[in-house]
Amino acid sequence: MKKLAISALFVLALFASCASTKNSTRDITKEVIFDEYFTGATLRYDFHHGGNSTQEYYTFDAVKREGKWAGSRQALINPFEYGEQHFRIVDEKSGKTIYKNNYCTLFNEWQTTEEAARVSRSYPEGVIFPEPKENFRIEIYARNQKTKKMEMLHSHSISVKDYNIRPFSAAHENIDIHIGGAIENSLDIVLLPDGFTAVEKDKFLASCLMWSNALFSYSPFDNNRHRINIRAVWAPSPQSGISEPGHGKWVNTILGSRFFTFGSERYQMVEDFQRVRDLAACAPYESIFILTNTDKYGGGGIYNFYGLGSAGKTGRTGEVYVHEFGHSLMGLGDEYVEVGNTVSALYPKGKEPWEPNLTTFVNFESKWKSMIDKNTPIPTPFDQSMLSELQENLVLGAYEGGGYLEKGIYRPTPQCMMNQLRDFCPVCQKAIQEYLDYICK
Repeated sequence: MKKLAISALFVLALFASCASTKNSTRDITKEVIFDEYFTGATLRYDFHHGGNSTQEYYTFDAVKREGKWAGSRQALINPFEYGEQHFRIVDEKSGKTIYKNNYCTLFNEWQTTEEAARVSRSYPEGVIFPEPKENFRIEIYARNQKTKKMEMLHSHSISVKDYNIRPFSAAHENIDIHIGGAIENSLDIVLLPDGFTAVEKDKFLASCLMWSNALFSYSPFDNNRHRINIRAVWAPSPQSGISEPGHGKWVNTILGSRFFTFGSERYQMVEDFQRVRDLAACAPYESIFILTNTDKYGGGGIYNFYGLGSAGKTGRTGEVYVHEFGHSLMGLGDEYVEVGNTVSALYPKGKEPWEPNLTTFVNFESKWKSMIDKNTPIPTPFDQSMLSELQENLVLGAYEGGGYLEKGIYRPTPQCMMNQLRDFCPVCQKAIQEYLDYICK
C-alpha cells in the first residue's frame, strides 16, 4: 500500500491551474531512435516541488550528469496512463518529444494534510532521463483531479553546453545481489540502506538477499529472473536505527527516513528525494527500494518514486517488501478498505482510476473485464467467509471494496498481494508482466 498504516485516508488536492492541456501519449506518435537523440549517459533534473493545499509550483535546482543510462534504449515513451504526474523531454529544434515517463510524489500526499491548509512548503525532487545530444526542454505535467487529464505546470529549456551542468562522481560502492541480464534490456533495481552503521554492513547485505529472495518467490517475478538486476549500494549512517518523531526519537541517518510521516505512525518515508537520488546514482538503476534498520513495522511505496520497508524482524517482512514494490514499480493500487470510509477525492465518482487493479466501472473495458468468465456476475458477490478459501479457488470478478473505500471501488479478487499479502491476483500479474515486457525491451 502507499502507506502501511490503515488510518485516516490521504486524498489528493486539486492541482493549480495549468499552462497547457496536452494530455497522455496520444499526441506523441513518432518513433524515437536512441542513438539519434541521446549520448548514452544519464541526466538528472533536480527541482523543488512546492505549494500548499490549493497551489502547486516547481522551482529549478540543478542539472547533473550521472553515469551510463540504465534504462531501455527502445522503451522511451511510456505508453501507460499510470501516475499523477509525468515529464517529457522535448528536442528544441524539432519540437519532438523524445522521452516521457510517469510518476507520483510524496508532495501531493502532503497537500491533503491539515498542515498544507495553513502553510506552504516544498519537497526536493528530481527525475532522470537519457542525456540528449542537442538542446532540449523539460516539461512537467500533473493530473487535474476534476478532469483527470494531465496539464503542464512547468517548462524549462536547457542548453547541452551549459557549463553549470554538474558532474556526478559515485561516492559509495555497489554490490551485485542478482544479475539477470544486460542493463539496457533489464529492470535494474537498486537497494539502498538507511540507519545501518559501518559495522552493520553484513546485516544490510543479508536484508538485500532476503529482499531478492522474496521478490522471486512471487509470480510473475519468478519467471523474469533473467531480465531483472538487483544491486545494493553500501553507504553507512552515522547512527543506527530510524527516527520516530512521535516518540521523541531522532536518529542521524544518511537518508533521513522517519516514521510518523504526515502523522501516521507506520508510514515510514524519506522526504528529501534528492538525497535518495544521490545514493541511487552509485549504481545503474531504474527502480529504487530503501531498506531501513529497524524492527518496527512500517514503510510505503510511491509509483516510480521509491519503495521503502523495514529490514528488521517485523513479521511478514518479505511480503511487505513485495507489496510496496508493487506500488513503486508500476502503481498497483491498494485493494483493502478502511471500515466506514465511503468518500474519497482520490477516486471521485464518474472517473476511472488509473491503477490497473481498481475500477469504478466507468471504463471497465480498459481494465480486466475481458478476463472474467461470462457467467460470473458483475459486481461479484462476496462475504468475509470467502477469505478462508484458497486463493486459487476464488473466482476472478469485480468485488466491491478497494482503494480504502467500502463502496464504489472494485477489485479483481478477495485476496491479493495488494490486499491480504497473498500471491498477486491474475490481474496484477498481467499488469506487472506487461510493464516488464515494456521496460525490458
